[in-house]
Amino acid sequence: MKNTFNHIMNYFDKLIMGLLIASVVIVPLFFDIRLYSVFDLSKVMALYLLTIAILVVWSIVFAFKHDFKFTHTALDIPILAYIFIFIVSSIISINPIMSLFGTYKRFEGLTATLCYILIFYTTVNFITTQKRLYLLIIAIVAGATVSSIYGIAQHLGFDIFKWSSFEARRVFSTFGNPVFFSAYLVMTLPLAVGIFLSNSFLQKESSVPKRAHFLWIFYVLSSIIYTTFWLTNTRACFVALLGGLTPLLFLIFKRQTNEKYKFFILVASFTLIGILFNARYETSIVKRFVERFTDDAKTNAQLKVSSYDKKGIEELPISEQTQFHQRPWIANKLPQSESAFSRIFQYLAAVEIIKDYPALGIGPDTIGIVYQKYLSNVYSVQEGDIYGFPFPRQDRIHNDILDTAATRGVFGLGTYIWLLTAFGMYVGKNYRQLSNQNKILILGLLSGILCYLIQNEFSFGNTPVVTLFWVMMGLCISIIKINEAEISLSTEGGGSRIKEGYVDEKLRGWEGRKPGSAQLPRFPSSQIPVFCKWVGCGIALTAIGFATIFVLRFYRADAYFEYGRRILDYEKENLPAITEKGLFFMKHAIHLNPYETFYRDELCRTYIQMAFKTKDEAWIQKAYAEAGNSLKLIPQHYMGFFHLGMIQQFLAEHFGRNTADSAINYYKKAIESDPFQAPFHSNLASLYINKGNLDQAVEELYRAYLIRPDELNHADRLANAYLQKGDFKKALYFSRRTVELNPSEPGYYNNLGAVLGKNGMYEEAINAFKKAIEINPKEPIYLDNLLKLYLSLEKYDELIPYYKKLIALDPSVADYHNNLGAIYKRKKQPKDAIESFQKAVTLKPDNPIYTHNLASAYIDLEDSASARNILQAFNEAYPNHNYINIHLLLADIYSKNTDWEKVVSECKQAIKIDEKSIAAYKMLGIAYYNTNQYELAEETLNQTLTLDPNDQVAKDLLVKISNKIKKNL
Repeated sequence: MKNTFNHIMNYFDKLIMGLLIASVVIVPLFFDIRLYSVFDLSKVMALYLLTIAILVVWSIVFAFKHDFKFTHTALDIPILAYIFIFIVSSIISINPIMSLFGTYKRFEGLTATLCYILIFYTTVNFITTQKRLYLLIIAIVAGATVSSIYGIAQHLGFDIFKWSSFEARRVFSTFGNPVFFSAYLVMTLPLAVGIFLSNSFLQKESSVPKRAHFLWIFYVLSSIIYTTFWLTNTRACFVALLGGLTPLLFLIFKRQTNEKYKFFILVASFTLIGILFNARYETSIVKRFVERFTDDAKTNAQLKVSSYDKKGIEELPISEQTQFHQRPWIANKLPQSESAFSRIFQYLAAVEIIKDYPALGIGPDTIGIVYQKYLSNVYSVQEGDIYGFPFPRQDRIHNDILDTAATRGVFGLGTYIWLLTAFGMYVGKNYRQLSNQNKILILGLLSGILCYLIQNEFSFGNTPVVTLFWVMMGLCISIIKINEAEISLSTEGGGSRIKEGYVDEKLRGWEGRKPGSAQLPRFPSSQIPVFCKWVGCGIALTAIGFATIFVLRFYRADAYFEYGRRILDYEKENLPAITEKGLFFMKHAIHLNPYETFYRDELCRTYIQMAFKTKDEAWIQKAYAEAGNSLKLIPQHYMGFFHLGMIQQFLAEHFGRNTADSAINYYKKAIESDPFQAPFHSNLASLYINKGNLDQAVEELYRAYLIRPDELNHADRLANAYLQKGDFKKALYFSRRTVELNPSEPGYYNNLGAVLGKNGMYEEAINAFKKAIEINPKEPIYLDNLLKLYLSLEKYDELIPYYKKLIALDPSVADYHNNLGAIYKRKKQPKDAIESFQKAVTLKPDNPIYTHNLASAYIDLEDSASARNILQAFNEAYPNHNYINIHLLLADIYSKNTDWEKVVSECKQAIKIDEKSIAAYKMLGIAYYNTNQYELAEETLNQTLTLDPNDQVAKDLLVKISNKIKKNL
């Protein structure tokens, strides 16, 4: 029975060992394309499930095994302090739920950290022999090799998955991010190198059998990992590699006793690989360092300004309400497109957070809630920033020290430094007592840990990387304890040597006597009643069961969310049934994980889109509820305020509700939470325009433009807004920007031409209109605008070919023919004019202007009869027309034929249309005079002088009438 029990305990022991190996292999390699968070959630869930499995087995062992022992380490107190501060900071966090689980796609909250600590203690407690030690290290290297091979395949174009963010120049393998992948590789590379060179670290007389042929496999593996590292093209990890691998190689070389050729082969091959990759621009990390900080880089950045209109940058309007912050001198030394530029302001923002939350920080993994708000305290987008707002949204500070201080305060940073210091002191104190073989292993581990810490000062870790960090720390402690156990057994055996890799049962939980390695006391089974152990085991297993269900719910939630999102995104025909199906899965995801604001934001956005599409207020009500739920989870949530603003704006614009002011307030709250979101300012500007507040609209549009100067919509709207304000100079700047941003769009050239004309820059305006016509010669508006400009400039010779193009595009437009006829008439080409006017009249016979112009052209041709016939026919067809010029022209024709009665008739018709027509009164007066009706002539001519006292013809004729009357008397 006892043997069976021991056999079962050994099985559980091996099972935990297998789970530990799985944690260093499966966590880095596993990803699930069914999820929205393909890589991050996949890995953290693998970590959760593996640690849960370890806890289950460990709990059973605790219940069954009477002499259960838990290995104590010198890091217990620092780790307890580290976890205690982590827990307290999570409780008082600005968002405790986020601190517990971690922000979406990062998941570095309290839960993950507890898993890391458990993995650490699992390593310390179960890596108790050389065999297990090497097995776990080989598993780490094997996992890195598999992911490296996949990365190389990606680079060569062999990948069964089509990643939307894939860039062959920077592979990401199973990590989804080249930075995380690179950090993982630089941590594992020293282990592969260390194992390869381990034999050459031994004395020649060593009795340990050499495994030279087997160890060459690790040379191949290290070469694969090293080669893939260059394909990640990550500068922070390059610095980490230099800082971590170089000391390792130096120490190995210094202590080498034999087989030094292996060292030189390794260094030479690594150097050659590095040269080959740096000779290619696509994979050169060195060039990425150099080119960003040279004068040429800055010059190239400045050259881009010239394409923005050199004068325009100087004349760009600066808002009086825009706040500017003095930039640190180092920021002015860097191109704005360089990531180091954004790092500076990240660090400054972190300092501002630390000032406001010095003791315990804002809470683990909550940077994303407040980062943009604090960034606005140290950074302002200026008019000379050709890249606009260069920062993506951040949810971690790219510096381990500052991130820890900001999220967990100085106490959290203190415990973190205490932990690292205690670890370093413990390893340093015991290093000299290690065997040569163990020294090289621990050096490889320390090198990987150092690489992690170095790259973390420029980036941050993710689940597999941080897991590996804690495993490596645990392995270092395990190596020391294994070495101590071997020394103890050797001493107890009268100084006799034991075989390498062998250890008896005393090694498990061995109680060392050396300072810094004290063990927890071993309690007899009588001191811990069996009943209590079983109760504790039952409670633990129940809690673990609930935790497992909770974890699986989160995993299923992301799968449901992604499935629903794909249904909504990829179905071309967005039928109601399909929409409902997609929404069902998204809502089910929220049901499974009600704490994730990202799901709620996407569902709310979908509701708003459906409301815009269907104009159905029911969708708005659903969106309103989801936006409110997001704000309940995160009261400072910028997207919640933004969605509420969109909802209120939609109600105001489409349903006539009095919600515009409410929408403005919500947008202002969104901007307060995140000042660097261009849509917030753009939507707010739309509301101000609707309220007639053009100045504030321009203010918000200008801010949106500063944030995203490459977004066409902002420049276009600013051009139109300044045009409405009558500020043609600023309208010209933004009109030019629209052309620069989209030089293939003819409409922007057309708008530019109009603004140039307003600024009196007629030649440039003509060229702009011509460019629009060149791009789209079939758009009549562009031709029409050009023709209007030519007319205003009286460039009649330029008009004819463009009017012919207009007529060729649409010969049914009578105005085109009429205008062309007017040009021919002005150029004294009456036959061509008649032809064009005739076409206009044919198309619109009821238009009196076209008829008048046609008759006038016949008169120019000295064909008064045709002109008279045309006009008379029009009067007969349209007796009630009110176009005075037809009556006046017809009266003039009659006067030349001395048909005074008809002149009188036409003039009276003209006066009925316009009682202030000077020409009509004058011509009527002449007609009366010629028919000897002097009193009527006098009366009519006096009316002419009333309208125009300077009319000399009327004055002269009145003198003649006066003389006639005197003679008659």
